[in-house]
Amino acid sequence: MKNKAIIMIICILILSGCVKANNSHSEKATDTKPETVDQASTTAISQTEAENYEGYSGLWTETSFSHEEGLSYGGLEFSFQVTDKTNLDGYLFMQQGTTERIAEIDNITGKIINGELNYKYDDDGWGGSGILHITFSNDNAIQIEVLDYKMKDTNLSGYGFSGIYQLGRTKQIQGEAGDKRSETTASKTTEPDLFNVVYEKYYAPWTESEMQNAIAERKQYRDQCSFYPEVSNYLENVREVRDISSVVEPLYFTDLKNYQKQDFDQVPPLIIHLAKNEVYARHGYIFKNEDLNNYFKGQIWYEPSITAENFKDSVFNKNEQVNLKLLSNLDTFK
Repeated sequence: MKNKAIIMIICILILSGCVKANNSHSEKATDTKPETVDQASTTAISQTEAENYEGYSGLWTETSFSHEEGLSYGGLEFSFQVTDKTNLDGYLFMQQGTTERIAEIDNITGKIINGELNYKYDDDGWGGSGILHITFSNDNAIQIEVLDYKMKDTNLSGYGFSGIYQLGRTKQIQGEAGDKRSETTASKTTEPDLFNVVYEKYYAPWTESEMQNAIAERKQYRDQCSFYPEVSNYLENVREVRDISSVVEPLYFTDLKNYQKQDFDQVPPLIIHLAKNEVYARHGYIFKNEDLNNYFKGQIWYEPSITAENFKDSVFNKNEQVNLKLLSNLDTFK
């Protein structure tokens, strides 16, 4: 009996030891799981902390215009400062060159997360509202897409921020005379002084009397153009152009600057059609269409010199090529 009792006690002790060993092993296994979670969490935090967008701070524009040129000729600019790596504070400004309409959104603030920022606005200066979806690309570019845009009913012009804008950085460069001028990385050459170029090209060659005589002589062609009253009405009531510039200058300076799609928002199809054909007229293209022929002969800057059969597109400069492609896509006039 004593031997049986001893054997039973030994068995109980052995079993008890096995249970403790298993429990101990199980506890160690469960202890390793939190360590794995902590590692993943630490990795995620380090990736977030690695994002730093302070280098994007500055002025960004859609065209190759500087801030001063944008104010003079129209364009869009996005100016902002990023602090604490991801906190943005800035404003968005746009001016339409043809009408000098202005839209702006001040005090744009938010945190950039994974290269994106959303900012909801209630008024763009024209009563429009929406969400600015701003994307910061690795190739040092910015895209602004306007989401959920709502135009105010009283905004008869239709002007405001809508669609998608591709922006390039504007940087300060040193001019020859030591002055600082703005230039975007998208263009290696600065835009000419548009006002001076226009004056030298369209006004300087004439004396006042010569210009008045030319305008009077070409009136017969304007009178024979069936759609000229529509053009005149647009210039007077939309652009508020009521002087001789309507026949001295072209509608658009497509050889001097690049235009964007939004520059032609709310522009009548006829005007877009004429803007496209101005690219050809500038180089002396002779139009077979009677109305186009009369319209351009009514403009004192137009000098017909080459037939359609002999005309070559190679005469177009880079600005004209870009603008012609845009206007051809927008032209719906029949």
